Amino acid sequence: MAFDHRDGASGPNPYAPQMGRTFAPLDLSGPLTVLDPARATTLTAWVARLIPGNADWPSAADLDTVNYIDEIVRQAPTLRPVLIGGIDAVDSTARSRDGRPFVDLDADRQTAILRDIEATGAPAAFSMVLELCYEAYYRAPRVQRIVAQRTGFEVRNTVDGKPMKPFPVERLATVRTRPDHFRSVNA
Repeated sequence: MAFDHRDGASGPNPYAPQMGRTFAPLDLSGPLTVLDPARATTLTAWVARLIPGNADWPSAADLDTVNYIDEIVRQAPTLRPVLIGGIDAVDSTARSRDGRPFVDLDADRQTAILRDIEATGAPAAFSMVLELCYEAYYRAPRVQRIVAQRTGFEVRNTVDGKPMKPFPVERLATVRTRPDHFRSVNA
């Protein structure tokens, strides 16, 4: 789980325990089960602002990030109202300030609205979406390949582990000759 504790960010996410007890597979290209199409579109624009892409890196919206978040909140029903309330707050703020839905605003206006949502509008929802977005992004095979190409670091090794050389059992021969370091107690 990715946790962002930048200066100015709200404290630890109170929903982290529920998020941490869920697991979603990497390839989630099927239909959404919690989010309706309008909210999914708003969330897609939201995650695109959190991790925008460039020529070398995909944006979070280019990956299965929204499907991942949808699957996590499907598995953890207590998170659903937080996510839906956060998405609705983002869209409502955009409509009240700019007279248009969040997805129709330019990147600068979207960023300004998300900053306000993070600070005062729905900080718990913002923190939850941010953490789930990071998690989905850095679990994506496409991003992991870029990280490996640029740094040599294989992200999958931290999850799957990597093969170890067999332990040379003969090294234990001298340990077996030593006396026990405990005493027996009759209970």
